[in-house]
Amino acid sequence: MARGDSRSKVARAAKAGSSGGSGEPRKYGFPAAITIVVVLGVLLVGWARENREATSAPRVGDHWHSAYDLYVCNAPSAGTWRSKILNENDPNGIHTHGDGLIHVHPFNSLASGDDATMGEFFSSFGAIDDTSITLDTGEVITEGFDCGGQPAVLKVARYDAQDRDREPEVFTENLAGIRFMKNLEAFTIGFVPADEVPPPPRPERFTFLESVDPRAIESEVPFVDAPAEADHDDGDDHAEGDDHDEAPTTSAAG
Repeated sequence: MARGDSRSKVARAAKAGSSGGSGEPRKYGFPAAITIVVVLGVLLVGWARENREATSAPRVGDHWHSAYDLYVCNAPSAGTWRSKILNENDPNGIHTHGDGLIHVHPFNSLASGDDATMGEFFSSFGAIDDTSITLDTGEVITEGFDCGGQPAVLKVARYDAQDRDREPEVFTENLAGIRFMKNLEAFTIGFVPADEVPPPPRPERFTFLESVDPRAIESEVPFVDAPAEADHDDGDDHAEGDDHDEAPTTSAAG
């Protein structure tokens, strides 16, 4: 009899377990509250991050200026400085006026804060990635061509126009993502051997940068007159447009 009762208790316990125990309704209030708190926390963090990026410099309405230059090596002890970008297309507020300067003047959030980048500047007239650039003329220059016996590498060097003795910050990756950090920077987008640093922009670029009064330049003005600039190299350097035996192979887009 005892064995029969024992088997009955085991059977009843198994049945009770499979039916949810005591049969009392589950309480979902606390787990639901925790879930809501977590979701709200994630949303709040995302909003704060976007708000911080939107309000970080440069902000919409700021007007910074940076000098830039384009350098393409093609032989030992010689280089080709390319002409200034003349295309003034400007969808979001990072542009040039054909004056050898980058005007960082965000019109909207697409060109402000963390989105104020070298890629945004290039996108207004061409393109830049980690191996090539496309100029406003449609010319595409791709790394790998002969550069004094070494393959050319695309690099971007960031200089400080207010402290030219400071060592530049050199980038070889994520070039489109390089941020404009402050007013009065200087950049050289250059093709050089792997063990070399792009030289600083030409002196006349700094001279014009120093002469610019941000309050006197309006982005709506189609062109800003700049001092005459000799787009050629001094001394042994070659003038822009000259043919060189070791010039890089480029192509026209489209």
